[in-house]
Amino acid sequence: MTGNEMLANLGLRLEDPAASVFTSAAKLDSLNLAQKTVCSMIDNAYLVELQTIANDKTVTAGACTFDVAFGSGVNPIRNGITGIYDETNDLWCTMIEPGDVKRLENSYLSGTTSNAVAYIFADTIYIKPTSGVSAIDVWYIKEPTDLAASGIECELNPALQEMVLDFAEAQLWRMDAKADRAQSAYNNALNLVKVLNERYQAEKPTGIGTKGR
Repeated sequence: MTGNEMLANLGLRLEDPAASVFTSAAKLDSLNLAQKTVCSMIDNAYLVELQTIANDKTVTAGACTFDVAFGSGVNPIRNGITGIYDETNDLWCTMIEPGDVKRLENSYLSGTTSNAVAYIFADTIYIKPTSGVSAIDVWYIKEPTDLAASGIECELNPALQEMVLDFAEAQLWRMDAKADRAQSAYNNALNLVKVLNERYQAEKPTGIGTKGR
């Protein structure tokens, strides 16, 4: 759906197609907040339309800040960095959790230029060893572009757009002190998130080369 179509759909749900109760600006704000809510709840597997690559980002003393990687004020969604490619040595970095950094003190696990290790902490990508890697590609899931009253399509998969409308409707009903209608719309969205996430967990591929194997 386009931004205009989502606004019209939301107006019908709110029984306010003429925007006499809820302004277009209020509806857009709620839709854009709802987009972020969906992205924060749904499995990353459903966000392929938001996948992108930040190419040839400079690594200085083993670190690359988010400002350098993505631009000032831009962040990937939660758990949105899916891969780090070492451009200097043409190899994928092994990604670890920050809590595992202590283990790198073991010389057998510390990483080499032929097998660099990467982790994310405090809006910074860290690379071990700190020398030998000068540029990386960052594979990540970006935040969706804000909707506008225009003919530009929503970036999210069409299967997720009903959830966006449900969350937006819930927020606006809550602003209008209609708690029952707000809860009903919120539950609709939450139930769909639950169904999709459970379906992915049941159907996701398993075997060599998949996460956790």
